Amino acid sequence: MTRFLLFILLSTTSSMMASAQRFWRGADISWSTEMAADGKLFYNASGEATEINTLMHDCGMNAIRLRVWAEPTLGGWCGTQDVVDKALAAKTAGMEVLIDFHYSDFFADPGRQAIPAAWKTTDIAALADHVAAHTTEVLQALKNAGVTPRWVQIGNETRNGMLYSIYDETSHTWSTASGLATGSTDTKYGGGWDNYVKLSNAGYEAAKAIFPDVICMTHLDTRGSDTDLSWWFEAFKNKGGKVDMIGLSHYPMSWNAAGETSATTTGKQRNTALLDLATKLHEAYSLPLMVVETGVYCEYTTGGKAVMEDLFDQCRKSEAVKGIFYWEPEQYNWWKPAIYSTIGWTNYNMCAFLHNGSPSPILDAFQPTPEEIEADGIAKLTTNPADDNRSPQYTLSGRRAKAGQHGIVIDRNGKTLQ
Repeated sequence: MTRFLLFILLSTTSSMMASAQRFWRGADISWSTEMAADGKLFYNASGEATEINTLMHDCGMNAIRLRVWAEPTLGGWCGTQDVVDKALAAKTAGMEVLIDFHYSDFFADPGRQAIPAAWKTTDIAALADHVAAHTTEVLQALKNAGVTPRWVQIGNETRNGMLYSIYDETSHTWSTASGLATGSTDTKYGGGWDNYVKLSNAGYEAAKAIFPDVICMTHLDTRGSDTDLSWWFEAFKNKGGKVDMIGLSHYPMSWNAAGETSATTTGKQRNTALLDLATKLHEAYSLPLMVVETGVYCEYTTGGKAVMEDLFDQCRKSEAVKGIFYWEPEQYNWWKPAIYSTIGWTNYNMCAFLHNGSPSPILDAFQPTPEEIEADGIAKLTTNPADDNRSPQYTLSGRRAKAGQHGIVIDRNGKTLQ
């Protein structure tokens, strides 16, 4: 008896989708266009060069996360047009899109939230206007291109606020934005929570104006010492902060672990701690959560795979967590952006590709379960002895159809299968 795939149109699965719970499996691949410009190709397990979004889809993913910078003067990537191009490619591969606004010209994180060079002002209302205008510009460009993001992240790792530091182009260092309007939650550097919430809400409201149904997310880093973050969300909500979903960063493998076995054990323990934290937040605020950044050491292939599989196992059992995104799996062979050499940064060491440019076993964790395949509304696996001699099925672009393929497929004789 031969097993075969019966592909069905999304429009025929609306009743099933209403009751099924989708689990989001994705990656941030924002470096992909820069890597391609450097001549880097991405390969499947057979050594065939493959478009990166298609490759991520084949690894089991159903969503892509893309960061956006205001005026990306450090390197020139992740600006509006670059993000639109990548989002279109993700959509073409059948992926949902998460747009990650850094509200900076370069990376924003708990230690760096640099005000874009063109936004410097002493007026918090003017700074909020910049946030709204930038959000509107990017999302309108996506809308004009036919891309509707499912999620929008209002700031990146904003535990300490947003837009509160400045970048020195001579020394390549970040420092406190003294004398300027900032969104730091610390009143020593500005208006505290009032200012942060004003800026965050400006992004939220601008996003909803373009895409009323988009899910707006607040994103915090997590740390090994975190057992609860309710203090943060209490302050945020008390000031009128608007949010639809909580995004968390989670890098479980210890930087100080003595070898792969120790790092693996530590990683699984941190996964459990993360789930405890997520459960508390979900119960306290009735908000869904996603792990929007995660990663493990690329050289710890066996241990990293085990930690990722453990993370998926735990999150899938949780009512709180709705998905997991790997941060920049596609980097390989010690590639790094050219600007990293200028500012003295080393290459990223938590990718999930092998040195030959193909996905490592770490990404095996992203393969969907049969229930997730059905919930995605893409394909249903059945068994029928009458179809043992069925001819191969192909997509409209001429590729042989595979498990999880989106859209219409036809058989070799041109018959449309639904």
